[in-house]
Amino acid sequence: MNSQTARPPRRPEGQRSTRSAKNKKYVKQTAHVEARRDGQPLIFGWGGHLSRSEKNRIQNRAVWTATVLAIVLIVAVIVGYWVNINIITPGLAITSVNGHPIPQSDYRKLLALKAQQEQNKISGAHGLTAQRDNLKKQITAVSQTITDLNNQLQKAASGSTEHKNLSAQLADAQAKQTSLNAQYQDLIQNGIPQEQQLFTQSQQGNDSADWLQDNELISEWQATQNSTVQAKIEPSQDAVNRAINAFISDLPTGTTYSKFLSDNHLSDADVHAMMALELRRQNMQTYQASLITSPTYQVLARAITYSTLPDAQKALKQLKVSDADFGKLATKSFDSTSGAKGGDLGWLARGQYAQVDASGLSAVVDNWIFDPARKINELSPVLTENGTYHIVQIMGIDPSRPVDDATLKTLRDNALNDWLLFQKARPGTTITPIDQNMLLDPLNVPSDLPTAAPSGQQPGSVPGGLPGGMPNGGLPGQP
Repeated sequence: MNSQTARPPRRPEGQRSTRSAKNKKYVKQTAHVEARRDGQPLIFGWGGHLSRSEKNRIQNRAVWTATVLAIVLIVAVIVGYWVNINIITPGLAITSVNGHPIPQSDYRKLLALKAQQEQNKISGAHGLTAQRDNLKKQITAVSQTITDLNNQLQKAASGSTEHKNLSAQLADAQAKQTSLNAQYQDLIQNGIPQEQQLFTQSQQGNDSADWLQDNELISEWQATQNSTVQAKIEPSQDAVNRAINAFISDLPTGTTYSKFLSDNHLSDADVHAMMALELRRQNMQTYQASLITSPTYQVLARAITYSTLPDAQKALKQLKVSDADFGKLATKSFDSTSGAKGGDLGWLARGQYAQVDASGLSAVVDNWIFDPARKINELSPVLTENGTYHIVQIMGIDPSRPVDDATLKTLRDNALNDWLLFQKARPGTTITPIDQNMLLDPLNVPSDLPTAAPSGQQPGSVPGGLPGGMPNGGLPGQP
C-alpha cells in the first residue's frame, strides 16, 4: 500500500492566505517636525498659530530681553544714585545772593577747611594745647630753679655778694614763675575753652555759609573795580600756596594733608579754591581799612527809636505836620541813652552808628545818614533796623572832620564787617535765608566736628579732655 501525504488544496492564483492577512499589522510612523503647529497657546490664549520653533525663539528672546532690561535698570539706578549724590544734590543752593545760587558743595568744602583750621588752633602743632604744654615745661623748669636758688641761699652767708646775687636771681625767677602761671591759667581757663566754644557744627556751619554770602558780595563788587583795585583784592597763587603750607604745618600730630583730603572727600584744587576765598576776604578787610582816614566826612545827627511801627509813624507825622519838638519826642525814645540827650548822636563817621548803635548787625540807618543826597535838617522816613523803628534828622555836615584815635582804630578793625553791612542794607541786595537742613546735613559736616561745645569741666581743667592738662588747675612749683 503506497503511503501518501495529504496536501492542502491548491489556492487559486492571486489569492492570499486569510490568516496571513489578519496577523500582519502596519504601524504608521511620522517624523517629528518642529515647524508643525501644535495648536497650543503661548501666553494669555495667544500663539496657537505658531510653530514650536517659533515659540521657542519668542521665549528665548523674552528671557534675554528681560535680563538685559533688568541689568540696564540696575545700572540706571546705580548711575542715577551716583549722579544725584555727586552732581545734583551738591549743586543745590544752600543760599543765594542777588540771584546767584551758592551750591552746598562749596559750603561742604569751606566748612571742612574752616573746621580743620579751628582744630589746628586748639590741638595743632602750634596750637593752644601745644602752647599750654610748653608753658607747663617752662613752669616746671623755673620751679626747679627756684628750689635750687633757695638751697644755695641757705648756704650763702647773709649779706655776702653771693647772697645778694642769689637773691636777685631768685626774685627774677619768682617773677617769671608768676608771669608763666598767669599765662597758663589764662590759657586753660579762657583761651582753650573759648576756642572750643567755636568748634561746633552750628558755629562753624553758620560762619562758613555767611562767608560764602560775603564772598559773593565781594566778587560782585570786585568785578566793577579797575584792575589796580582788583589786584589788591584777588590773592596770588603764591599767597594761596603759602597759606596752604602754613595750614599743613599746623595740622595735629597724626593728621596728614592726604588724610585730611581723604576724610573730607576733597581734592587739592578744592582746598586751593577755599583758601583763595579766605585770603580774598582778608585782602578786602585790608583794603577797606586803608580807606578809613582822619579827617573824614562826618555827619551830626539825632534820632528817635520806637519799639513799634505805629508809634514811629505817629511821631513822624507829628514832626512833619504838627511841627512837634524833636527833642521832646526823643525823651520817650526806646533808646534811653540818646533819648536823655534829646536824641543827639553826636558827630558820626561812616560805620560808627552801625558799630555802636546797631551793634554791628545792620547799616540801614548808617546808609541813610551817609547818602550824599542828605541835607541839613532833613528828616528820614521810618527806618526799620534790628526789629526797632528809627526817625533820624541831619543836624550838620562836615566834609573833613578829625576822628579820634580810638574811634579810628575801631572803624579800621571793623572795616570789612561795616562794608558788608552797607552792601546788605542796599535796596537792591537780596540774600535768601540759609537752608538749615543742608547746613547740618551729615554729608556736608565733617564727622569729627562736635554738635556742641564741651561742658561740665572741673575748675582749671582743659575742656574736652585735651592731653597734658594739670589736675585741678595745679601748677608746678605751687603748693
